[in-house]
Amino acid sequence: MAVPSFNYDAALIASARGDQNAFQNLYQHEAPRMLALGMKMLAQRSEAEELVRDAFVLIWKNAESYDPLISTGRAWMYSILRYRALSRLRRGARAHMAEQDYTDSLPDTPLADFAPRSSLVRAMGALDERQRKPILMAFYNGYTYEQIAARLKLPATQLKAQVQEGLRQIHTLCQA
Repeated sequence: MAVPSFNYDAALIASARGDQNAFQNLYQHEAPRMLALGMKMLAQRSEAEELVRDAFVLIWKNAESYDPLISTGRAWMYSILRYRALSRLRRGARAHMAEQDYTDSLPDTPLADFAPRSSLVRAMGALDERQRKPILMAFYNGYTYEQIAARLKLPATQLKAQVQEGLRQIHTLCQA
């Protein structure tokens, strides 16, 4: 079954003009996926729900600053959510995570939800474990190179080289 396309850019632009219906549609369409990512990052549903609520408040308040020439609407929204989650993690909203608490997959949403940008999903799948694991640890958990290196018991310089090579591969595969 084909997933109907949703125009994030148009919804954000309409929200910037004060269109509450456009914002409500945006919320209904994307909040479940954002909640899934929030739960992966914060590991507590109540924290994730608060995170999504805060992110949507910021999206509403700052919709006029969204620029479709800089990023896609969906990417802009997720950057707000992610930075808020990382800020919470850094403030100690969550106790230190054990090594096995990192996530090794993207949020549990059908690949069709990522179309036409599924090249990122394919690119992440093409990476080997030594590249994918630290990239996901950094993205979902906000770990620094040093924190990841300590958890994986690798020299930080070796880890940086692996991650940088992985990011180059992702860039190359997404450009293809």
